[in-house]
Amino acid sequence: MNRNFNSGLSTDALQSIQKGTLSYTYKGVSCQKNPFDLALYTKLLWSLKPKTIIEIGSAYGGSALWFADLQSSFCLNFHIYSIDINTKNIDIKDDRITFLQGNLFNLESLLPESFIKEMPRPLLVIEDSSHFFDATYYVLNFFRSFLEKGEYIVIEDGIVRNLGENYNHYNDGPNKAIEQFINQNKDFCIDTDYCDFFGYNFTWNTNGFLRKIA
Repeated sequence: MNRNFNSGLSTDALQSIQKGTLSYTYKGVSCQKNPFDLALYTKLLWSLKPKTIIEIGSAYGGSALWFADLQSSFCLNFHIYSIDINTKNIDIKDDRITFLQGNLFNLESLLPESFIKEMPRPLLVIEDSSHFFDATYYVLNFFRSFLEKGEYIVIEDGIVRNLGENYNHYNDGPNKAIEQFINQNKDFCIDTDYCDFFGYNFTWNTNGFLRKIA
């Protein structure tokens, strides 16, 4: 691939935005999204109009709730499946969202092949789990064959490489996984209409909006 994973935003700007991102809530629930990605997801959801969203990494459930309300505002019929290794911090009861507890390395049990194939389409997958290479790469490869032409998998938080030494323990995991996956799978591309909408990689999901093209 011929794109680097740096952001056009300065380190000082990124760190300042990150402080707000970590404390951002939606309807009183931790959501941890920044203004760029809130806008980019709004653009993507309106364009794709997914009938099924699979989110890997629920945290407190705030982002799943935000996705659900946004989808509802578009008058879409949909369902969201949000998976986390620990759901004890989630206090959301919503018929539009199913929270599943389990290890992402056991996705085949949580989301059997027959179940995924019966999901209403289009499908949007969001990988927002541990941000380590092995987890991100596993999720990419798990969903590779299930995604259809025109559908997306979004890899979140590759920005960790640009946030300073406090984030070095991630060892650039999301970006390394994206690069290896894209180099090995020519039926996926980085959708720069999203990554670069506000400027080069002005998103926490650096080069992370991946569209299946074949």
